[in-house]
Amino acid sequence: MTAGSSAARAMEVRARPFSLGTMSPPNRIAMAPMARAFSPGGVPGADVAQYYARRAAGGVGLIIAEGTYVGHPALTG
Repeated sequence: MTAGSSAARAMEVRARPFSLGTMSPPNRIAMAPMARAFSPGGVPGADVAQYYARRAAGGVGLIIAEGTYVGHPALTG
């Protein structure tokens, strides 16, 4: 297999849809949370929603939005 055909094969695999539980993303391209710095006080606004909407329109199959910490009494003392 040549480097060119290897790259083409990798792109073909990434473009395949898949199932993950009840989700069926259209391709295997996933995007990690990347807009935390845009959220003053940790609260995402309309600009963050627009940021992710642009990525979704560009064809990203799965977007993992911002993570958060959920306090639990056993962890906070």
